[in-house]
Amino acid sequence: MARTGEPVRRLLAIYTGGTIGMRSQKGVLVPGSNLLTALRKLPMFNDEEYSREHQLPEDTLALPLTNENQRILYTVLEYDPLFDSSDMTINEWIKIAKDIERNYEQYFGFVIIHGTDTMAFASSMLSFVLGNLQKTVILTGAQVPIHTLWNDGRENLLGGLLMAGQYVIPEVCLFFQNQLYRGNRVTKVDSQRFAAFCSPNLPPLAIVGADITINLELMLKASVNKQLEVHSNMERNVGVLRLYPGITAVMVRAFLQPPMKGVVMETFGTGNGPTNPELLWELKKATERGMVIINCTHCLQGSVTSDYAAGMALSGIGIISGSDMTSEAALAKLSYVLGRDDLSLEDKKKLLTKNLRGEMTPLPKDVQVSLRDSKFVQLIASLLYLNCSQDLDAVRDSLTPTLACAAARMGDLETLEAIVELGGDLSESDFDGRTPLHMAARGGHVGAVQCLLKNGVKVNSWDGDRSSPLLMAVKGRHRDVIQILKDAGAQLSPQELQGTGTELCRLAASGDRDGLIAWQQAGVDLFQKGYDGQTPLQVVFARQMGLSGLPEATQLGNY
Repeated sequence: MARTGEPVRRLLAIYTGGTIGMRSQKGVLVPGSNLLTALRKLPMFNDEEYSREHQLPEDTLALPLTNENQRILYTVLEYDPLFDSSDMTINEWIKIAKDIERNYEQYFGFVIIHGTDTMAFASSMLSFVLGNLQKTVILTGAQVPIHTLWNDGRENLLGGLLMAGQYVIPEVCLFFQNQLYRGNRVTKVDSQRFAAFCSPNLPPLAIVGADITINLELMLKASVNKQLEVHSNMERNVGVLRLYPGITAVMVRAFLQPPMKGVVMETFGTGNGPTNPELLWELKKATERGMVIINCTHCLQGSVTSDYAAGMALSGIGIISGSDMTSEAALAKLSYVLGRDDLSLEDKKKLLTKNLRGEMTPLPKDVQVSLRDSKFVQLIASLLYLNCSQDLDAVRDSLTPTLACAAARMGDLETLEAIVELGGDLSESDFDGRTPLHMAARGGHVGAVQCLLKNGVKVNSWDGDRSSPLLMAVKGRHRDVIQILKDAGAQLSPQELQGTGTELCRLAASGDRDGLIAWQQAGVDLFQKGYDGQTPLQVVFARQMGLSGLPEATQLGNY
């Protein structure tokens, strides 16, 4: 989280509909268009003098100067038709995400004006749809239309614009009643009061009063050097099953039938459910045929545990603990993970247990790394999970390259993925100029190389000795890694190619066939001459037949 330094900050406000802009027709509230016209008449939303002086476009307004003399300009993108939030689906939320993607480079932040009834679902879903987010996205709305005399719409919208305009908060948030929440931690708790939302298991990210109090220790860190990614392949066949006393196995069986692929099951207390053998059998059959079920508690606060036998019975049949996730967040996470076609079913289940977007509180036993050969590195890695202060951020940034290189050297995917989740940059080099990709290529760890490339690491980088990851793989004879790097665009530099003829002849003289093939796979010409004017193939035949000066038109495959 950082306060902006620019005097002018441009935002995009996406108006999707909702109560905030509604008007009364025959005693019934209906979506109302032209929100911009209403905002233009309100001085707190429109500095008329500035707009006139700077000839702002018709769809853009300027807020009055902030206390820090910053100017916030916001452009309103109004949907046509507008949506009642009760009609919103994954399709509409993906549309919002794609509009953010199209305008991502033009604006410093985004405010989404949305109906309150499904706003918790929207903020949770968008937190998973928008990957590698480095800019502020805030949802807000109102319980009472902004046109009425006494309403909460003005305060909520103005607060959302000010927070997005003054701070860089790289996550999807929800602003309501002077509080900024993490979007995937909220649930709607009141249909009438202005304090309509709460975040039961995570304090607000910020509280706005006479001063703005920011909870720095809660802020997610931006994914550096990564492009915004819109995950539009969300699984639609997911649902919520709320257990209640007396629910029958027949009813549960009916709910779990195809095309259903994933279910958030709301249970009692700390994750307990009926121990009815027939009901447990239906759940077990569903998980065995590939159904993914997440166990979340009915309770507003608290977490799912296995302290009771009733909870142990559920966990023992393959049901995944939802920890302290809200049902809204669990449903969004399930939709995102099941939509990942690049993962196996087991990998999807593992991913569901991990904290991906700040949606759950990792248990102490989950805060582990697998660098088991270094107690010091384990301690540092655990420290990095605190993610709390600016000082700790500086410590983490300085230690991350070394930790990442150590993990890559051992092919430790778990630690590499943990570093990514914490916002670490896997492209940074250690004190010797080596990047994690150098170390993974040197060790021949295919999975680590693929993980690093997937996370945007540069394939052509050089360490302090001007060696590339591709050269490391060649020297290690790691042919699978060489092919992966070549497919990603890796090339040996002119400096690395100097003297390769002599090196190839040395390999040929020692009968190192694997070494020759590795160099050839990296794109090196095997007909190069060494210091004595011979090619590697001539050396091969001279070694095998006791002759020299043989024709060069011989293929290595015959060797």
